[in-house]
Amino acid sequence: MSLVSPDNIRRNVSVAWPLALNSILILSMSLIDVLLIAPLGESAIAALGVASALMAFFTGIQFALASGSQLVIARYCGAGNLIGAAKAVLAGGLINGLVSMLMLVGLLLGLPSLLAAIIHNAAVEALAQTYMTVMMWVLIPSSLSQVMMAYYNGFGKTRIPLQGFLLEIPINIGVSIVLIYGYLGFDSLGLVGAAIGSLVAVTLRLLYLSWRLSRDPIATRLRPITQLSRSTISLHFKEIAPIAANFITLRSGVLVYQVLFAQLDVYAYAAITLVLPWVQMGANVVAAWSHATAINVSQFLGHNDTRSIPGFITQAIRISLVLAVCLSLAFLCLSLALPGLYPDMHAQTLQALVIIAPIYILLPLVRTYNGLCGTTLRALGQSFGVLRVHFVTQWLVGIPLLAFLVFQSAPLLLVFGVMLLEESLKVVFFRRNIQRTLHTIDQPGVTALSK
Repeated sequence: MSLVSPDNIRRNVSVAWPLALNSILILSMSLIDVLLIAPLGESAIAALGVASALMAFFTGIQFALASGSQLVIARYCGAGNLIGAAKAVLAGGLINGLVSMLMLVGLLLGLPSLLAAIIHNAAVEALAQTYMTVMMWVLIPSSLSQVMMAYYNGFGKTRIPLQGFLLEIPINIGVSIVLIYGYLGFDSLGLVGAAIGSLVAVTLRLLYLSWRLSRDPIATRLRPITQLSRSTISLHFKEIAPIAANFITLRSGVLVYQVLFAQLDVYAYAAITLVLPWVQMGANVVAAWSHATAINVSQFLGHNDTRSIPGFITQAIRISLVLAVCLSLAFLCLSLALPGLYPDMHAQTLQALVIIAPIYILLPLVRTYNGLCGTTLRALGQSFGVLRVHFVTQWLVGIPLLAFLVFQSAPLLLVFGVMLLEESLKVVFFRRNIQRTLHTIDQPGVTALSK
């Protein structure tokens, strides 16, 4: 195995830190929404939890498709093929946009029935309905933004999406505060105000990214989307479909987890809703290192340098484990700070926060390793193998066990602990798969990706 170049690690860091900051900014809005909505009570928090889970699922599908496009674009970047990258951007945008339109139509037709099936509390259901009626329109600007960010990330220009988020966040916060509480002469809209703030801010981010793209070298290579051939679109879809399937499997599983958690009493579910944005933020911060690793692996494949990959991945795994320990320590501090962050919560909600603390503190120790292995294996063309691991551990073990524990009224620690069990099982499979792949990195199945 070749030694890893310090330059490659530095390049990974330069790609990863804007991605990490992007993730912090994205999920900070979920945290800010929770903080702003918390004074409205547990019902509002529970409604936001369900609605946010639904939106995370739908935007997760967009992210899944864009992530597949991102790896394709990164390979074109490594090969220095700007025309191929431009075609990938257009094909990815068309596919992502069509899927997003289908999701929006589905919500317009079936939102009340969907919420009624998930929520069994009339007050929570009504609040979630009002929030989602506005929030669903975020899917359109979000879809186009995801593809533009995939281009910039694939070419290592991760600071441009970061600048978009730096523009979006303060606008979102300002508009949300004004509309939630009715400042500056506006009516007090509660949850709807938070949704409008998100819609306005995401739209402005799209406008900024569009302006930057018009000034980018790739702009001269972009053709009208109607000029894309069917074969180009079909080939792009075949490449991104396995990668998207992995993300969709994970996201749909996360949604089912949220639905099952929503069957708990309102205090337990409110506690989980308060904690999960922090858990997701931490996971996305370390996931940025995984995505940067995958981008660079794809670029290695693009210029046919498979010999550098094993040492690079091994070093990336070691660094990710250090990040995991740091994140667990950060969550330990968070568990001590939560009562002060949410002082208006009911005593039963605060008690539930204490019960679930050991699980989310330990979770990064296994989830970080799994994330890096899964993302890297997908970049190396092992998407179906990664999909099998996720499907078995999540859908055949985690979800059935969680459903059983929820409906048997098991202790909250056991219910929430299913997340830790699922991730621990994945470690066994991913460790075996990544070691086998690193020993066969020059085999035709891998090197063919660089062509």
